[in-house]
Amino acid sequence: RSHAIPRSLVICAVFIGLPLVAACGTLAGEKTACDGLVYKESGLARAEYLPCAGDMMATLDQLDAQVGSMISGNENARSEAQSSVRKLGSLMKKAGGRNLLETWDDRALTSLNIDISNAHSHHQACMMVAGQIFGRDEKYRDAAKSECGAYRRSYEEASRAYRYLR
Repeated sequence: RSHAIPRSLVICAVFIGLPLVAACGTLAGEKTACDGLVYKESGLARAEYLPCAGDMMATLDQLDAQVGSMISGNENARSEAQSSVRKLGSLMKKAGGRNLLETWDDRALTSLNIDISNAHSHHQACMMVAGQIFGRDEKYRDAAKSECGAYRRSYEEASRAYRYLR
């Protein structure tokens, strides 16, 4: 009888832990166009960098739909958006992290990077207040919706710049 409780805890931990480990492994093992980029002081060449920028823009496109759905009241879109914000951050880190904000020889890529970074920052801020969108207090709900819509300008500028560079 004394082994029943520890055995139950182990079984419970396995059933909860395995899906989490599998999900983390899938996310970590996902290959992207940003893998293997080697940052140079002058930045990256356009041909080398644009596939990675394409992955970041595809993630921003997903976020655009997810945040729009979330603002419209879809609570499930919140967890999807949180996952996409993490994915975008991971792509940015693989592409050079803070070096993305340095002035590159290719000024158009520098501008694109700034727009992507600004959109990411707005999405991070949105995720901090996203729970208030579904709260009872209308004042906080409206403020959270406003914060979550603040990414639009940076996203549109990044999208426009990326389309031009392709």
